[in-house]
Amino acid sequence: MKAYKPFSPERLFHIRRLRKARRLFKLTPLFAFEQMKLQYAEYTYADFMEDLRRRSRKKQRLKKSPLVRYGRYQRMEKLLTQYRETGNLDLAQKATQLRRRMTKPYTVLVRLKEASMEYTLSPFIPIEAIEQLVLHLKTCSTEQLATELVQQCRDSHVIG
Repeated sequence: MKAYKPFSPERLFHIRRLRKARRLFKLTPLFAFEQMKLQYAEYTYADFMEDLRRRSRKKQRLKKSPLVRYGRYQRMEKLLTQYRETGNLDLAQKATQLRRRMTKPYTVLVRLKEASMEYTLSPFIPIEAIEQLVLHLKTCSTEQLATELVQQCRDSHVIG
């Protein structure tokens, strides 16, 4: 267990003076310096301003994006980081296209010898899973097998 090390008397004096200056300034901003000068004889205006100054910057909160839940988001972020590293504008354009289509459902077109079918899938499914599904659908020979694969993908990525 860590031992408690008390503050020195000088440090405690400065902490108390600082807190008092801030409290008085919050209550009566116009007269705070005068009240502090009455209490502490050698107190200067520079000391007062130093006591009021915040020692550390406010921490910036990270903004949470509602787009994180969508399947295309991770790919968009990856493309944007690659663009920042390389400066390649093609990567930025691809990321912009993904951003435009972010909330739209995926459409998968399956062409077989006798017919072609179009399936719509949830935009929350990761884009990698859709790419895998498209690769599997290219090897399909029957409509029933294609429908089963699409249904499997839908079932394995249920949100909620």
